[in-house]
Amino acid sequence: MNARAVAAWTAACLVIVLATSNPAYKILVLVAALSALATGAGWRKTRRVVAGVAVIAGFAVLLNFVSAHLGTTVLFTVPPDIPGIGGPYTVEALAFGATGGVTIAAAVIAAAPVSLVLKAHDVMDALPASLARTGTAIAASLNLVPAVATSFVEVTEAQRLRGWRPRGPRSWAEVVIPVVLTSVEGSIQLAESMEARAFGSGGRVTMSPPTLARRDWLVISTSAIATLGFVASMAAGWVADWGAYPTISAPAVDVRPLVACLFLFVPVVAWRSRA
Repeated sequence: MNARAVAAWTAACLVIVLATSNPAYKILVLVAALSALATGAGWRKTRRVVAGVAVIAGFAVLLNFVSAHLGTTVLFTVPPDIPGIGGPYTVEALAFGATGGVTIAAAVIAAAPVSLVLKAHDVMDALPASLARTGTAIAASLNLVPAVATSFVEVTEAQRLRGWRPRGPRSWAEVVIPVVLTSVEGSIQLAESMEARAFGSGGRVTMSPPTLARRDWLVISTSAIATLGFVASMAAGWVADWGAYPTISAPAVDVRPLVACLFLFVPVVAWRSRA
């Protein structure tokens, strides 16, 4: 799949999920992003992202629930004499925190295909020639985290074969230091390889210029329709704002922005067809 199509779809998801406070549309974007990621990257990779996002979103929900003592529907009360956590704990604070968690989850999962579905050189080749060096930096950074993770696993297994066992925070230095040194050595090798290939001495070249297939144009066009349709719905007042305070209420949903959000499910069909 083409990196420009993935970027257009990711941008559409981010615009919609960040533009509104209505949780109904945010949840729809989250479902679309999760479905598209599972289709394009496979469930094995997707579940790792989901696990990490669940931890981050859960922390956001808990943080708002503990810190925001607002709302009328009180679940329980902690004595106000206890600093930091004292006060009433309300359904409204929990609901508002859940909305923030959905926003974070939808944004992260919508951006995940850039690193899980695409290869680093695909992202670099999708950038214009004027951003060639920026693309190289992006490609190197996308490879950094998987390389460090692989190095960590390899060093940990090698140290265990030598009899190493984790005995506390200090013992992990025997793993972290070799991983850091390996990463530095890999960075030096990358720099030497780029210099040997005359990086920066001329324009960027590519063996096969990226082309947009019909399914890529389909994803780009439907992403544009989703963005423009939702923005137009907001301008027309069809997207109702939602607030949890002072009393929680069900979010109002209009069919017109809802239809705009449904266009975000197109990659589920396009990327599955490609597979």
